[in-house]
Amino acid sequence: MTTDIEAADDDGSVDRISLYGLVHDGEASERDKVIQVVALLTTVLRHHGIDVRPVASSAGRALVVNMPAGHASVIEVTVSARNDVHDEVLRLQRAAAAAPRFRHVLLSMEGYTDDDMRVPHPVDAAGGLILIDRTHFEAILYGLIDPEVLLAEVAHHADFEQRPWTSLTDLLVMEPASDPAQFQRADRRPAPWNIVGQAHARVRVRHVLTGDRGWGSPHGFTAADGQLLLTVEHGIVQADLARGSVGWLLPLLGCHGAPLVRDDGTVLVLCRDGVVAWKDGVLTPVGGGFTNARALMEGPGMSVWVLAGHGTSLGDSDGTLALTRLGDGPGRQHTHRIYFNADVRTAGWLEDLRFFLAAPGHSAVIDLARSSEVRPEDRIESPHDRPNHIVVINPRRVITAAASPNGVHASVYRTDIDTGTSTLIAELNSNRVDGLARNTAGDLLLLGDVRGNDVTTPCPIVVAISPVSAGVPAAAASGPPPEVKAPNVPVATNGAHGQPDLAEPTGLSATPAEDLRRVSIEARGMRKDYKLDPRPLVPAGGQGTVFGAVHKPTGQRVAFKRLNQTTTAYRARMRREIEAAQRFGWHQNVMPVLDFDSAADWFVMPIASHSAQGVAADLADDEALRKLIAAICEALREPHQAGWIHRDLKPDNVLWLEDRWVVADWGLGRRPRGQTTDPNRTRAGTEFGTPGFAAPELWRDAHAVSAAADIYSIGQIIGWALTGAWPAVNVPLLPSTGPWRNVVKAATQALPELRPATVDDLLLLIAVELDPPAELPISRAEHLLARVRDDDDAALDELVRLIAGRAGDYELYMDVLTELIDEQVRKAVTGNPSAFRDIVQAVPDLHSNTGVVLEYGDVDRLVTWFLTVAYQAEKIEEWDLMEDVADAILYLDLWDRWNVQSDIRAWFATRTGHAAAVVAAVIRRNPDNHRHFVDLVDDRQVDHRIRAALVSTSGRAS
Repeated sequence: MTTDIEAADDDGSVDRISLYGLVHDGEASERDKVIQVVALLTTVLRHHGIDVRPVASSAGRALVVNMPAGHASVIEVTVSARNDVHDEVLRLQRAAAAAPRFRHVLLSMEGYTDDDMRVPHPVDAAGGLILIDRTHFEAILYGLIDPEVLLAEVAHHADFEQRPWTSLTDLLVMEPASDPAQFQRADRRPAPWNIVGQAHARVRVRHVLTGDRGWGSPHGFTAADGQLLLTVEHGIVQADLARGSVGWLLPLLGCHGAPLVRDDGTVLVLCRDGVVAWKDGVLTPVGGGFTNARALMEGPGMSVWVLAGHGTSLGDSDGTLALTRLGDGPGRQHTHRIYFNADVRTAGWLEDLRFFLAAPGHSAVIDLARSSEVRPEDRIESPHDRPNHIVVINPRRVITAAASPNGVHASVYRTDIDTGTSTLIAELNSNRVDGLARNTAGDLLLLGDVRGNDVTTPCPIVVAISPVSAGVPAAAASGPPPEVKAPNVPVATNGAHGQPDLAEPTGLSATPAEDLRRVSIEARGMRKDYKLDPRPLVPAGGQGTVFGAVHKPTGQRVAFKRLNQTTTAYRARMRREIEAAQRFGWHQNVMPVLDFDSAADWFVMPIASHSAQGVAADLADDEALRKLIAAICEALREPHQAGWIHRDLKPDNVLWLEDRWVVADWGLGRRPRGQTTDPNRTRAGTEFGTPGFAAPELWRDAHAVSAAADIYSIGQIIGWALTGAWPAVNVPLLPSTGPWRNVVKAATQALPELRPATVDDLLLLIAVELDPPAELPISRAEHLLARVRDDDDAALDELVRLIAGRAGDYELYMDVLTELIDEQVRKAVTGNPSAFRDIVQAVPDLHSNTGVVLEYGDVDRLVTWFLTVAYQAEKIEEWDLMEDVADAILYLDLWDRWNVQSDIRAWFATRTGHAAAVVAAVIRRNPDNHRHFVDLVDDRQVDHRIRAALVSTSGRAS
């Protein structure tokens, strides 16, 4: 394992923190654990650019470390129990005295006794004994402190205090240089202007506190037991909400984001690239490795989650966005990559594994038990440009707050997740929003800033937003919130009136989840949560072995796949399999992953009843085979569109799950271009995939293949099912006869560009070869027309809908539609006027889009027919249809057919009332027809609006 850890870091495919969890929880001997920790420490130090050289030691293995500043250290590791470390401390004390030019460092993973901590430190300007423990190592591993800085600080403390031990708390938690700036009650120090711009009628906005001079810009805050915890540049301060007094809670550089207060009083906060816990004066690292950490939140079962990274940018990559569940022990982080092309600013937990991701443009709700990819239907339009702060009210509603881009005002919105709508709760005259929280009374607390034109001098304010009961005036006010809690009556939600809801709705009950979903929700990435069967479900594969197992917390039977070898290449492939299933497992034809190990040593999936290989004889049936191939194609559509290629489709990797086929085992899959971790794993000219099913180009250069490689494999699966034979390498397995032969032949062409390009192209080819020819629309219409002539009203309605669905089809109009007699037209118009609007509006398409030139006879028939429609539309007062018909008639009049112009003229001349107004409006829109009907201007029997319209167009004709 030592070699694998070292190689893993260079490759970048295995997370060091996950490996640390494996080392810590493993059952190796003490000597092997020492070797593993030394190897992991080597990768960590090298990651920081530190020169490291392993050497032998009495403990098994040690490191000589040359710091960039010129200091040299010898680091040894022990995993012995705390009470058994003393002899090693004394040995290193002697070694330090004998070799003063080196610092001698002992890393004890189990800590030290008080006697060890008091061992005298050899006095020497360059050397000495230093004792560090697991918390120091985790601080380096999690990104809380640079290793060179940590060792230098520990050495400085050792030299100054003449003892080798300094706790991580004493190293990082500093005595504050001064007291923090204070708050004043709003009635004593009002804001420089009116805070409230506007507020919903059902909320009350109160200005509570104003900051004194001396504040920096806070990075977030939370509310707990009448106190506010604010994250500032030098740590966390605690403010009394009623009085405004402020004091230090945790003076620690690098803190950011809103703190999270646990039920036992522990305060968690993001710090640099990690997360620390503060309780009873002790600082403990609890997680890390978070690049661009954005939010800390509670999740299911009181778990703690971190949002970190960034979303996809301009579609050029999948980004680094992730939600990580912190475990209950060292290195036990459980990370879910999130695929969302948005700049996610913050997040909140809703229920189960559902989270709200707040982002500019569109926010989203993601269900990690279903997929790690945000689908279009998961998106919700964001009411803010930069929604940086969120409070979850309940699983159906969230509150977000943000300042406007110009820094003039701030807005607070409630978003209803079910409807995707947002309602303004309040608009505040605040230059910034630095935090949003909710206290135990149900009030929203907003941390704003009213610095005004003095942009370099922060002036924080705290504003309370409370729901009010009916009959209570919702006036803005200043001063502290009342000492009593707000009435425990939820504000009713009325979507039609957009009333805000700041309270939990009554009667909210969770929908019972499926058994397998419960496994996903309770997944922790912990091997001990599963009891494996003694024998595998199927013979071991090349990469892993699948066992039946029981998920102990739920009692659910699952399939547990574990690696056969924990090498870098095997882990990378299993990680790829997990990633593909997380991203595409929402699809019913892709095998989902229920739980997984962050180091990619194992994962859990549902148990399938059999593979395609197990029912080979049944697949010779056309219907059964088609169902299988359709499922494979459906499973591959979105992965192919996203740039993923499976590269190992074969009967064993298509499984029957409950009532459907699913594609599994993406271990040999290729990520989209630019996202592969090591293209050299697929060297050109090496065997790749399963011989016989693998496309020829996989052997030439497996990294450069396209979706056509998977198309080839599907073709070979079809041949295998129909012939009962195993395919030979690079030889198409063609059925001897039948429609499938052409499908297989097309799919297994030697050149990828000659195969169907997509799975949809393949499905279309299958439909062409296997399905009877579809009835042409004109044929269907002629059959319906014959039934209409036999007075079949149902056929008339179906005929109208058929033609409306193919509006602009010349054959349907000229050979069928105009064959309807006047009585049938009037009945059809009355029965479905909206369909007739579609038919009429498409008249220009008859001439412009079909490649058909309308003949004079066609125009005459259409005008006569449409006049019948127009008269009936007027009779039933379908004015929109009448207007569309008039437009169509004047379009056809451009053919200047004198023998129907008299009919059009007569229709114009006899219109009165609203019908005349409709005709007049259409005439004004069509000035080119003016010359055909100008004689109506002098006819006093014609409605004055029609005559006026003709006059107005006289000078506009082209």
